[in-house]
Amino acid sequence: MSGALSRKGDGILMTVRFSRKRLMGALKAFGAISAVAATAIVLPMAGERLEAQEERAEWRALAEKSLAAEEHDVWDGGSVLLQSAALELDSASNSTLLLPTRNVAELQTFGADHLVNAQRAAREQRCLAEAIYYEARSENIYGQLAVAEVVVNRVGHRAYPETICGVVYQGSELSTGCQFTFTCDGSMETAPRGRGWDRAQRVAAHMTMGFARPVTRQATHYHTVQIDPYWSGSLVRTRTVGEHIFYRFPSRAERGLLEREA
Repeated sequence: MSGALSRKGDGILMTVRFSRKRLMGALKAFGAISAVAATAIVLPMAGERLEAQEERAEWRALAEKSLAAEEHDVWDGGSVLLQSAALELDSASNSTLLLPTRNVAELQTFGADHLVNAQRAAREQRCLAEAIYYEARSENIYGQLAVAEVVVNRVGHRAYPETICGVVYQGSELSTGCQFTFTCDGSMETAPRGRGWDRAQRVAAHMTMGFARPVTRQATHYHTVQIDPYWSGSLVRTRTVGEHIFYRFPSRAERGLLEREA
């Protein structure tokens, strides 16, 4: 009786071991299949991301080259950009990654809201160009981009208006207290003109289209190197670009340090 039980027990044990072996084999096979499947998914995604990054870099380099051209006859960046866009539209039917067909169809429609959005975008770009022209027209392109970046950074900060025009002309109705001096000191009595205005508009377009690289380290304030305003001691200095020194709001820890140093 005990021998029969022993043999039966041995059979059960062998069955359990055999089942465990099959289970482990199945799990390993499943793991291998999962790894292959994950690789098959991840590699194309990584390739697409790399391709998108390279494409953005090419467009940014193209935009910067266009921006750096002082005269249109030096390098006709506008026509190159338009030709590139046309080529992309032509190839849209063959490449859903570049521009899906659904988006192409949407571009062929036009509604009243499109006109409103276009007018709003044009106003925003002009306000930024005016800030660049009156605040930094003697600066080189990178100095002008730095000033424009401060405006854009303020738009994204809760302490300021949510539009470019709102930021630029904040306080302009007051004799004192305007955020950008040119909006309340009579500078705008002389209309923008000439090559300086042309370049300010190009820089503004470059910034509003998102081509600009960050240069001010999140600055929300600046002043010229010739002055030392009272508020500079309450902010964190980030860097100097051209004739302007840039600042940002301090963190809580930095605020305490600045107060102790004051």
